[in-house]
Amino acid sequence: MTPDDLPRSPTGRVPRWVVDETANRRVPPHAWAPAPSTPPPGARPRRPLGQRILTVVSLALLGWVVVTGPLPALLRSADLPWLDGVVAGRVPAPAPDVVALADDMHLTAHGRDLLYRAQPELLDATAFAGRCDRPDTTAAEGGAVGCYVGPRGADLRHADGEIVVYRPADARLHGFVVTTAAHELLHAAWDDLAVAERTEVTPLLEAVVAGLDPDDPLHEQLTGSVGPYPESRPTELFAYVGTQVWRPGGLGPRVEELYARYVADREALVAVHTGFRGMLDAVSAEVTAAQGALDARGLTQVLDQKRYDADVAALASYRAALEQQETQIAAMAPRERDRLLLSWTWRDGTVLPSSPAEQTLARARELLARDEAELAARAETLAATAAEIAAEEARVAALRADADALWAQLDPAG
Repeated sequence: MTPDDLPRSPTGRVPRWVVDETANRRVPPHAWAPAPSTPPPGARPRRPLGQRILTVVSLALLGWVVVTGPLPALLRSADLPWLDGVVAGRVPAPAPDVVALADDMHLTAHGRDLLYRAQPELLDATAFAGRCDRPDTTAAEGGAVGCYVGPRGADLRHADGEIVVYRPADARLHGFVVTTAAHELLHAAWDDLAVAERTEVTPLLEAVVAGLDPDDPLHEQLTGSVGPYPESRPTELFAYVGTQVWRPGGLGPRVEELYARYVADREALVAVHTGFRGMLDAVSAEVTAAQGALDARGLTQVLDQKRYDADVAALASYRAALEQQETQIAAMAPRERDRLLLSWTWRDGTVLPSSPAEQTLARARELLARDEAELAARAETLAATAAEIAAEEARVAALRADADALWAQLDPAG
């Protein structure tokens, strides 16, 4: 509950910084990561109450009208909602990639305002290193791919907070960047909500998360992001649910009403998240399927080779037996050889009935030639199959390397 004796804005709202400072509480910045190893948020300083009130009063007495420079940001830090529309010239025009990112996040005009005021930086792994592990955040504990640091009082460059996002080089991970940036933007949106609105929506978000499948990775992500800072759970709920959870018809009128201030099409935003996760799953499934088929084909090749080797050895023994018979019969006297009858059962079960020896041996020679030709054809087939398997092994290895590289890019420290 908000004490009745706290200073209030002209609209009757109690600014968040007043509640925070009255409770003598440090409000942490927020870092997002797609894995349960997401670090807990760190602390965020605020200006003393007297300085904030003095700033607003002094400006009123002087009658300044501000449309450029840092002073509007100072006014906003006083948590006065009637100043929300004073944004012209407050920050440099956003870079084209940030504008495109806002498009892909499906932001409203107000959501874009929050994003642009935070002057988001989209950084590669080298430039991102260390950006989310400053002394005022605990993102250095590992896993962060983006962070939001709320307004930092005297630092006029960041009087509206700042957003830093890791952007992998692989274009297939653009959805990952969109989800990360949207997550951090919703932390800024949480700061933008009135205290009463945060109090109202928190149990509604808890109910949404409680209704998820226990195996949904969001549970571990949420736990990892909150870490030992339970006071961060509401803003993490708002960011995770807003970017990753959708049900037909939405999550309830009040929840969707608050999100709709910042995101014009939240179903489409969540689809970005499910889309890039689906892409990663498809890449992994392709590698798994290709490896499984390769393993099956390799096993067949091994068995075929073993049968071939056994047949070669068996035919060699029959060839040796045939040659031995031919040698023995050739050594006989012609009269004795003419009277000799010979029968034989060939290796495939073919019965050569009792016939003159030379006739039986001639028939055996035909069977030997037949089997040698068949084995030669099998040898060619085995060689061709071996070459195909080698090529497939190279293709599967390339698929695996690509998948590994894709997954590795999810971690800027990897």
